[in-house]
Amino acid sequence: MELGLEGRVAVVTGASRGIGRQIGIDLAAEGCHVVLCGRDPAELESTAGVAEALDVRAVVVAVDLVERHAASHIARRAVDEFGRIDVLVNNAGGNVPRKLLALTADDWQAGFEQNFFSAVRLTQACLPVMQAAGWGRIINVASTFGLEPDPYFGPYSAAKAALINYSKNLAKAFSADGVLTNCIVPGVTLTEGVEANAAAAAVRQSITADDVMAKMMEKDPPAVGRFGDPAEVAAAVVFLAGESASWITGACLAVDGGTLRGC
Repeated sequence: MELGLEGRVAVVTGASRGIGRQIGIDLAAEGCHVVLCGRDPAELESTAGVAEALDVRAVVVAVDLVERHAASHIARRAVDEFGRIDVLVNNAGGNVPRKLLALTADDWQAGFEQNFFSAVRLTQACLPVMQAAGWGRIINVASTFGLEPDPYFGPYSAAKAALINYSKNLAKAFSADGVLTNCIVPGVTLTEGVEANAAAAAVRQSITADDVMAKMMEKDPPAVGRFGDPAEVAAAVVFLAGESASWITGACLAVDGGTLRGC
């Protein structure tokens, strides 16, 4: 399938590892130049090296998206380097398991800054460039927890729910300008972050990380019988970024192996 991404420019956050890294590489494989954003310069350079081996340009922007100035800095860098922004993938985020009653106000604020407000700020910085060009794709990476929350991930679940709502609102407001917005809702995907959380939980519970993953599978079993791979989530993002998705906007696409029961 020809996706029409040759020569386009994509900004991808959380691109140093996991799903974001795979998204950046897969967009590059379609001929898309990439602006790779995240907190780890060495890991971003690693992603950039793989992307540039695919005969595109890759620009690294090492920033913490929680910082208020980061969004404008990323947008300026993309325009300075390429003169355009065609695709924005808001993938950055994170979570730390904690019981609801143990959460502080700062925990809630931090969860929303990391998983929601950072995406809002970057969208507001990039969207006018897309509007001026009359073409754009915004793809927000949420989570099944945004639709079916988990009591151990309160701020993360609530922030992802807000991101799903925000995506629909963007679609209603800007699709007529040629800027389409969709939301990807991954289930549990085997990334470094998931493995780190499993390892931490194993220490707390005096069991193995494999035991933790088995308990997760038992609690919310995907219909396909396994957890996801970053490449499976990235494939959906790349499709939505292309011309073949030109009549898809405001969608909330579950890429979860059949984990969700209600949609």
